[in-house]
Amino acid sequence: MRFCLLASGSKGNCVWIGAAGGGGSVLIDNGLSCSEFLKRATLAGLPLGGLRDIVVSHEHSDHIGGVGPLARKLGLTVHMTKIAAVSHATRLGPVRLRTFEPGDTLGMGDISLSTMTGSHDAADPVAFVARRGGKSLGLATDLGVVTQLIRRNLEGLDALILEFNHDLGMLLGGPYPFFLKQRVRGRLGHLSNDEAAEALRSLNHPGLRELVLAHLSETNNDPGLARRAAESALAGHGHRPNLTVASQARPTAILGI
Repeated sequence: MRFCLLASGSKGNCVWIGAAGGGGSVLIDNGLSCSEFLKRATLAGLPLGGLRDIVVSHEHSDHIGGVGPLARKLGLTVHMTKIAAVSHATRLGPVRLRTFEPGDTLGMGDISLSTMTGSHDAADPVAFVARRGGKSLGLATDLGVVTQLIRRNLEGLDALILEFNHDLGMLLGGPYPFFLKQRVRGRLGHLSNDEAAEALRSLNHPGLRELVLAHLSETNNDPGLARRAAESALAGHGHRPNLTVASQARPTAILGI
């Protein structure tokens, strides 16, 4: 299984997950315009011929803003939870839409996608674990807290995409108004570097090959701070996965497990 983060941050998110050997691929979210998506997919060298589906984690614009146009352009089926679809499907425009419940496992060609309830101020947010051929990839961003459900589902994976959204000191001393600072640091907001690092300490294990730090705030975080927090959490384990810090401005390399 292979994966690539085409964009990660508050201005747009999109994750491509593909089955090695031509078994198809799926997108998680798209907050990019069609032209920007195609530009980044070409830059990353992504094969899009087997792309049939796009799954929405929640309805915030940095995750859903480009879903409808891209689905129409590429003929993709859009998947979102029933609750989110009731209140937000009209934002997609005319698309082929299928709904699911958190906890369902979705079949996406050769990839199975397990879904679980997240913790964020959205209608019905979900996190994911993708599996194919005995390999597994977890995707958990836009979390105010790592619940026991999320933690349990992220254990024992081969790869993990985990939110390292903000440095608490930068957030509290930064330009956001007080109410927004409270929202970001709340239980329905985003994970700080320290909170993500604490979760990572228990999720790291000898089989974890790839770790991606995702959804970094451009205002309230710094890639160096996020990386140091993650490296501190990994220190002393005797095992260190390959570590990538995802960017808002450019795609990651295609990572494989």
